[in-house]
Amino acid sequence: MSDPVTAAVLEMGRRVVIRRILRFIAWSMPVVLVGVAGVAIYASLLLAGGGSDEASGPLCAGFQRPTVQAEATLDAEQIANAQSIVAVGRRLNVPDRGLAISLATAMQESTLHNIPYGDRDSIGLFQQRAPWGSRPERLDPTTSAEMFFNGGRGGQPGLLSVPNYLSMPLSLAAQAVQRSAFPDAYAKWEGLAYRLLSLPIVTGAKCLVDAVGRSSGIVAAALEWLGTPYSWGGGGMDGPSFGIAHGAGTRGFDCSGLTRYAVFVGTGRVIPRVASDQARSLRQVPVDQMQAGDLLFFHADGDPAGFYHHVGIADGNGGMVHAPRTGRTVEVVPDVLSSGYFSAQLALVGRA
Repeated sequence: MSDPVTAAVLEMGRRVVIRRILRFIAWSMPVVLVGVAGVAIYASLLLAGGGSDEASGPLCAGFQRPTVQAEATLDAEQIANAQSIVAVGRRLNVPDRGLAISLATAMQESTLHNIPYGDRDSIGLFQQRAPWGSRPERLDPTTSAEMFFNGGRGGQPGLLSVPNYLSMPLSLAAQAVQRSAFPDAYAKWEGLAYRLLSLPIVTGAKCLVDAVGRSSGIVAAALEWLGTPYSWGGGGMDGPSFGIAHGAGTRGFDCSGLTRYAVFVGTGRVIPRVASDQARSLRQVPVDQMQAGDLLFFHADGDPAGFYHHVGIADGNGGMVHAPRTGRTVEVVPDVLSSGYFSAQLALVGRA
Protein backbone atom coordinates (compact mmCIF):
# COMPACT_ATOMS: atom_id res chain seq x y z
CA MET A 1 0.00 0.00 0.00
CA SER A 2 1.39 3.41 -0.93
CA ASP A 3 1.87 6.08 1.70
CA PRO A 4 -1.53 7.80 2.20
CA VAL A 5 -0.08 11.29 2.40
CA THR A 6 1.85 10.89 -0.84
CA ALA A 7 -1.18 9.41 -2.55
CA ALA A 8 -3.41 12.25 -1.42
CA VAL A 9 -0.96 14.91 -2.54
CA LEU A 10 -0.60 13.31 -5.97
CA GLU A 11 -4.35 13.02 -6.39
CA MET A 12 -5.10 16.54 -5.30
CA GLY A 13 -2.43 17.95 -7.65
CA ARG A 14 -3.35 21.50 -8.40
CA ARG A 15 -5.00 21.94 -5.02
CA VAL A 16 -1.95 21.11 -2.95
CA VAL A 17 -0.68 24.67 -2.83
CA ILE A 18 -3.91 26.03 -1.42
CA ARG A 19 -5.23 23.21 0.75
CA ARG A 20 -4.19 21.98 4.11
CA ILE A 21 -1.97 18.93 4.01
CA LEU A 22 -3.54 16.38 6.31
CA ARG A 23 -2.54 12.85 7.02
CA PHE A 24 -4.90 10.47 5.29
CA ILE A 25 -4.94 7.03 6.85
CA ALA A 26 -6.89 4.19 5.30
CA TRP A 27 -10.23 3.44 6.94
CA SER A 28 -9.21 -0.06 7.85
CA MET A 29 -6.44 1.33 10.04
CA PRO A 30 -6.89 3.59 13.10
CA VAL A 31 -8.36 6.74 11.56
CA VAL A 32 -6.74 9.96 12.65
CA LEU A 33 -8.07 13.22 11.30
CA VAL A 34 -6.37 16.09 13.05
CA GLY A 35 -8.31 19.34 12.91
CA VAL A 36 -6.83 22.73 12.17
CA ALA A 37 -7.61 23.84 15.68
CA GLY A 38 -6.14 20.66 17.07
CA VAL A 39 -9.33 19.76 18.93
CA ALA A 40 -9.65 15.96 19.01
CA ILE A 41 -12.59 13.99 20.33
CA TYR A 42 -12.00 10.33 21.01
CA ALA A 43 -14.30 7.96 19.20
CA SER A 44 -14.77 6.05 22.40
CA LEU A 45 -16.39 9.17 23.84
CA LEU A 46 -18.47 9.62 20.72
CA LEU A 47 -19.84 6.14 21.13
CA ALA A 48 -20.16 5.85 24.89
CA GLY A 49 -20.72 9.46 25.92
CA GLY A 50 -17.76 9.15 28.28
CA GLY A 51 -19.49 6.61 30.47
CA SER A 52 -20.55 3.01 30.53
CA ASP A 53 -23.51 1.58 28.70
CA GLU A 54 -24.96 0.69 32.08
CA ALA A 55 -24.93 4.34 33.04
CA SER A 56 -26.28 5.83 29.85
CA GLY A 57 -28.21 3.00 28.25
CA PRO A 58 -28.54 2.38 24.53
CA LEU A 59 -29.59 5.26 22.32
CA CYS A 60 -32.44 3.26 20.84
CA ALA A 61 -34.17 0.00 21.61
CA GLY A 62 -32.13 -2.73 20.03
CA PHE A 63 -29.33 -0.34 19.07
CA GLN A 64 -25.86 -1.78 19.58
CA ARG A 65 -22.96 0.60 19.92
CA PRO A 66 -20.37 -0.26 17.26
CA THR A 67 -16.80 -0.96 18.23
CA VAL A 68 -14.34 1.63 17.01
CA GLN A 69 -10.73 1.79 18.13
CA ALA A 70 -10.36 4.31 20.93
CA GLU A 71 -7.41 6.08 19.35
CA ALA A 72 -9.46 7.07 16.31
CA THR A 73 -10.18 10.79 16.40
CA LEU A 74 -12.22 13.37 14.55
CA ASP A 75 -12.11 17.05 15.30
CA ALA A 76 -15.14 18.98 16.45
CA GLU A 77 -15.63 20.77 13.14
CA GLN A 78 -15.62 17.51 11.19
CA ILE A 79 -18.22 16.02 13.52
CA ALA A 80 -20.47 19.09 13.29
CA ASN A 81 -20.24 19.13 9.50
CA ALA A 82 -20.97 15.42 9.26
CA GLN A 83 -24.00 15.99 11.51
CA SER A 84 -25.19 18.77 9.21
CA ILE A 85 -24.86 16.68 6.05
CA VAL A 86 -26.66 13.72 7.59
CA ALA A 87 -29.40 15.91 9.07
CA VAL A 88 -30.06 17.48 5.67
CA GLY A 89 -30.06 14.09 4.00
CA ARG A 90 -32.57 12.76 6.47
CA ARG A 91 -34.92 15.65 5.91
CA LEU A 92 -34.76 14.80 2.21
CA ASN A 93 -35.34 11.09 2.93
CA VAL A 94 -31.96 10.13 1.49
CA PRO A 95 -31.14 6.44 2.11
CA ASP A 96 -27.98 5.50 4.00
CA ARG A 97 -26.20 4.74 0.73
CA GLY A 98 -26.77 8.32 -0.36
CA LEU A 99 -25.56 9.60 3.01
CA ALA A 100 -22.39 7.54 2.64
CA ILE A 101 -21.82 9.01 -0.83
CA SER A 102 -22.24 12.53 0.52
CA LEU A 103 -19.86 11.97 3.45
CA ALA A 104 -17.21 10.34 1.26
CA THR A 105 -17.50 13.21 -1.22
CA ALA A 106 -17.06 15.84 1.50
CA MET A 107 -14.11 13.92 2.93
CA GLN A 108 -12.36 13.94 -0.43
CA GLU A 109 -13.20 17.53 -1.26
CA SER A 110 -12.55 19.22 2.08
CA THR A 111 -11.81 16.55 4.72
CA LEU A 112 -15.15 17.68 6.20
CA HIS A 113 -13.71 21.12 6.97
CA ASN A 114 -15.72 24.09 5.72
CA ILE A 115 -12.80 25.73 3.96
CA PRO A 116 -13.30 29.15 2.31
CA TYR A 117 -10.85 28.46 -0.52
CA GLY A 118 -10.00 25.79 -3.07
CA ASP A 119 -9.06 25.17 -6.67
CA ARG A 120 -9.98 28.29 -8.63
CA ASP A 121 -13.33 29.44 -7.14
CA SER A 122 -14.20 26.19 -5.34
CA ILE A 123 -15.14 26.59 -1.67
CA GLY A 124 -16.92 24.84 1.18
CA LEU A 125 -17.51 21.26 2.24
CA PHE A 126 -18.16 20.04 -1.30
CA GLN A 127 -15.82 22.51 -3.02
CA GLN A 128 -18.68 23.82 -5.12
CA ARG A 129 -17.76 26.36 -7.76
CA ALA A 130 -19.34 29.79 -8.28
CA PRO A 131 -22.13 28.69 -10.67
CA TRP A 132 -23.50 26.42 -7.91
CA GLY A 133 -24.54 29.33 -5.74
CA SER A 134 -23.47 32.45 -3.91
CA ARG A 135 -20.42 32.39 -1.70
CA PRO A 136 -22.53 32.45 1.51
CA GLU A 137 -24.64 29.57 0.18
CA ARG A 138 -21.62 27.44 -0.66
CA LEU A 139 -20.04 28.16 2.72
CA ASP A 140 -23.19 27.29 4.65
CA PRO A 141 -23.00 23.57 5.57
CA THR A 142 -26.76 23.10 5.39
CA THR A 143 -27.23 24.86 2.05
CA SER A 144 -24.19 23.26 0.43
CA ALA A 145 -25.43 19.83 1.50
CA GLU A 146 -28.89 20.60 0.13
CA MET A 147 -27.30 21.57 -3.18
CA PHE A 148 -25.21 18.40 -3.25
CA PHE A 149 -28.41 16.36 -2.95
CA ASN A 150 -30.81 18.54 -4.96
CA GLY A 151 -28.54 20.37 -7.37
CA GLY A 152 -26.94 23.77 -7.73
CA ARG A 153 -28.58 27.13 -8.32
CA GLY A 154 -27.31 27.11 -11.89
CA GLY A 155 -29.01 23.84 -12.78
CA GLN A 156 -26.16 21.53 -11.86
CA PRO A 157 -27.45 18.00 -11.14
CA GLY A 158 -27.59 16.83 -7.54
CA LEU A 159 -27.15 13.29 -6.31
CA LEU A 160 -30.89 12.63 -6.10
CA SER A 161 -31.25 13.34 -9.82
CA VAL A 162 -28.56 10.84 -10.83
CA PRO A 163 -30.32 7.75 -12.24
CA ASN A 164 -29.65 4.57 -10.27
CA TYR A 165 -27.18 6.30 -7.96
CA LEU A 166 -27.94 3.85 -5.15
CA SER A 167 -26.66 0.91 -7.20
CA MET A 168 -23.67 2.67 -8.72
CA PRO A 169 -20.10 2.44 -7.40
CA LEU A 170 -19.63 5.28 -4.94
CA SER A 171 -16.97 7.00 -7.04
CA LEU A 172 -19.24 7.09 -10.11
CA ALA A 173 -22.17 8.47 -8.15
CA ALA A 174 -20.04 11.18 -6.56
CA GLN A 175 -18.40 12.03 -9.86
CA ALA A 176 -21.79 12.45 -11.53
CA VAL A 177 -22.33 15.40 -9.20
CA GLN A 178 -18.82 16.74 -8.67
CA ARG A 179 -17.28 16.45 -12.17
CA SER A 180 -13.86 16.19 -10.55
CA ALA A 181 -10.47 15.96 -12.27
CA PHE A 182 -9.87 13.00 -9.96
CA PRO A 183 -12.97 10.82 -10.41
CA ASP A 184 -11.54 7.77 -8.68
CA ALA A 185 -10.51 9.61 -5.52
CA TYR A 186 -13.87 9.32 -3.75
CA ALA A 187 -13.78 5.54 -3.47
CA LYS A 188 -11.07 5.45 -0.83
CA TRP A 189 -13.39 7.21 1.64
CA GLU A 190 -16.26 4.73 1.33
CA GLY A 191 -15.18 2.67 4.33
CA LEU A 192 -14.73 5.74 6.50
CA ALA A 193 -18.12 7.09 5.39
CA TYR A 194 -19.84 3.95 6.63
CA ARG A 195 -17.86 4.08 9.85
CA LEU A 196 -19.11 7.64 10.35
CA LEU A 197 -22.62 6.36 9.74
CA SER A 198 -22.10 3.97 12.64
CA LEU A 199 -21.36 6.81 15.07
CA PRO A 200 -24.48 7.82 17.02
CA ILE A 201 -23.14 11.34 17.45
CA VAL A 202 -23.07 11.76 13.66
CA THR A 203 -26.06 9.83 12.39
CA GLY A 204 -28.12 9.14 15.49
CA ALA A 205 -30.38 12.17 15.15
CA LYS A 206 -33.53 10.23 14.22
CA CYS A 207 -32.61 7.41 16.58
CA LEU A 208 -32.07 9.91 19.38
CA VAL A 209 -35.33 11.66 18.62
CA ASP A 210 -37.18 8.35 18.82
CA ALA A 211 -35.50 7.42 22.11
CA VAL A 212 -35.46 10.64 24.05
CA GLY A 213 -38.84 11.75 22.77
CA ARG A 214 -40.36 9.36 25.28
CA SER A 215 -38.55 11.01 28.20
CA SER A 216 -37.72 14.46 26.93
CA GLY A 217 -39.61 16.21 24.19
CA ILE A 218 -37.21 19.09 24.75
CA VAL A 219 -34.28 17.13 23.35
CA ALA A 220 -36.36 15.73 20.53
CA ALA A 221 -37.45 19.24 19.51
CA ALA A 222 -33.85 20.48 19.45
CA LEU A 223 -32.49 17.48 17.56
CA GLU A 224 -34.97 18.02 14.77
CA TRP A 225 -32.94 21.12 13.85
CA LEU A 226 -29.44 19.63 13.70
CA GLY A 227 -27.53 21.37 10.92
CA THR A 228 -29.56 24.60 11.13
CA PRO A 229 -27.36 27.72 10.95
CA TYR A 230 -26.60 29.83 14.00
CA SER A 231 -28.25 33.24 13.74
CA TRP A 232 -27.74 35.93 16.36
CA GLY A 233 -31.20 36.76 17.70
CA GLY A 234 -32.76 34.02 15.60
CA GLY A 235 -35.37 31.48 16.63
CA GLY A 236 -38.98 31.81 17.72
CA MET A 237 -41.79 29.64 18.99
CA ASP A 238 -42.38 28.34 15.46
CA GLY A 239 -38.76 27.40 14.74
CA PRO A 240 -35.84 29.11 13.00
CA SER A 241 -36.17 32.77 12.10
CA PHE A 242 -34.02 35.58 10.78
CA GLY A 243 -31.90 37.14 13.48
CA ILE A 244 -30.80 40.68 14.19
CA ALA A 245 -27.57 42.65 13.67
CA HIS A 246 -25.02 40.26 12.13
CA GLY A 247 -27.68 37.52 12.17
CA ALA A 248 -30.17 39.55 10.13
CA GLY A 249 -29.44 37.72 6.90
CA THR A 250 -29.46 34.22 8.37
CA ARG A 251 -32.48 32.10 9.23
CA GLY A 252 -31.69 29.95 12.21
CA PHE A 253 -31.29 29.90 15.98
CA ASP A 254 -29.01 31.44 18.53
CA CYS A 255 -28.34 29.48 21.70
CA SER A 256 -31.22 30.80 23.79
CA GLY A 257 -33.56 30.88 20.81
CA LEU A 258 -33.05 27.14 20.39
CA THR A 259 -33.56 26.36 24.08
CA ARG A 260 -36.68 28.53 24.30
CA TYR A 261 -38.15 26.85 21.22
CA ALA A 262 -37.30 23.34 22.45
CA VAL A 263 -38.77 23.92 25.92
CA PHE A 264 -41.96 25.31 24.41
CA VAL A 265 -42.40 22.46 21.93
CA GLY A 266 -41.38 19.81 24.45
CA THR A 267 -43.39 21.00 27.44
CA GLY A 268 -45.68 23.84 26.37
CA ARG A 269 -43.93 26.15 28.81
CA VAL A 270 -42.84 29.62 27.70
CA ILE A 271 -39.52 30.68 29.18
CA PRO A 272 -37.75 34.03 28.75
CA ARG A 273 -35.81 34.80 25.57
CA VAL A 274 -32.38 35.59 27.03
CA ALA A 275 -30.14 32.94 28.58
CA SER A 276 -29.61 34.73 31.88
CA ASP A 277 -33.35 35.23 32.30
CA GLN A 278 -33.97 31.61 31.37
CA ALA A 279 -31.59 30.52 34.13
CA ARG A 280 -33.49 32.52 36.72
CA SER A 281 -36.82 31.09 35.59
CA LEU A 282 -35.91 27.42 36.00
CA ARG A 283 -35.50 25.12 38.97
CA GLN A 284 -31.82 24.56 39.64
CA VAL A 285 -30.61 20.95 39.99
CA PRO A 286 -27.17 19.53 40.89
CA VAL A 287 -24.88 18.73 37.99
CA ASP A 288 -24.68 15.07 39.03
CA GLN A 289 -28.49 14.84 38.69
CA MET A 290 -28.52 16.26 35.17
CA GLN A 291 -30.95 14.49 32.84
CA ALA A 292 -32.24 14.75 29.30
CA GLY A 293 -33.92 18.09 28.64
CA ASP A 294 -32.14 20.04 31.37
CA LEU A 295 -30.67 23.36 30.27
CA LEU A 296 -26.96 23.94 30.82
CA PHE A 297 -25.86 27.51 31.49
CA PHE A 298 -22.28 28.74 31.08
CA HIS A 299 -20.56 31.59 32.90
CA ALA A 300 -16.99 32.79 32.25
CA ASP A 301 -14.70 34.35 34.85
CA GLY A 302 -15.09 37.79 33.30
CA ASP A 303 -18.88 37.67 33.10
CA PRO A 304 -20.95 39.78 35.52
CA ALA A 305 -22.59 37.97 38.41
CA GLY A 306 -25.75 36.23 37.33
CA PHE A 307 -24.89 36.52 33.63
CA TYR A 308 -24.74 33.43 31.41
CA HIS A 309 -23.18 33.85 28.00
CA HIS A 310 -24.30 30.49 26.58
CA VAL A 311 -26.94 27.81 27.07
CA GLY A 312 -27.44 24.31 25.70
CA ILE A 313 -29.61 21.25 26.29
CA ALA A 314 -28.47 18.02 27.98
CA ASP A 315 -29.25 15.15 25.61
CA GLY A 316 -29.44 12.43 28.28
CA ASN A 317 -26.41 10.62 26.88
CA GLY A 318 -23.70 12.87 28.32
CA GLY A 319 -23.82 15.27 25.40
CA MET A 320 -25.30 18.70 24.75
CA VAL A 321 -27.41 19.98 21.87
CA HIS A 322 -26.73 23.65 21.23
CA ALA A 323 -26.44 26.46 18.70
CA PRO A 324 -22.77 27.39 19.14
CA ARG A 325 -21.85 30.60 17.32
CA THR A 326 -21.94 32.48 14.02
CA GLY A 327 -20.67 30.35 11.18
CA ARG A 328 -21.63 27.09 12.86
CA THR A 329 -24.83 25.06 12.96
CA VAL A 330 -26.94 23.36 15.61
CA GLU A 331 -24.89 20.39 16.77
CA VAL A 332 -24.37 17.82 19.49
CA VAL A 333 -21.28 18.13 21.68
CA PRO A 334 -20.39 14.62 22.91
CA ASP A 335 -19.51 14.07 26.56
CA VAL A 336 -19.78 17.75 27.32
CA LEU A 337 -18.38 17.48 30.85
CA SER A 338 -15.11 16.08 29.48
CA SER A 339 -14.56 19.25 27.46
CA GLY A 340 -12.22 21.56 29.33
CA TYR A 341 -13.93 24.61 27.87
CA PHE A 342 -17.48 23.62 28.76
CA SER A 343 -16.80 21.88 32.06
CA ALA A 344 -14.85 24.88 33.37
CA GLN A 345 -17.71 27.26 32.57
CA LEU A 346 -20.78 25.16 33.40
CA ALA A 347 -22.32 27.16 36.22
CA LEU A 348 -25.94 26.08 36.47
CA VAL A 349 -28.25 23.27 35.42
CA GLY A 350 -31.90 24.27 35.12
CA ARG A 351 -34.96 22.05 34.73
CA ALA A 352 -38.14 23.18 32.99
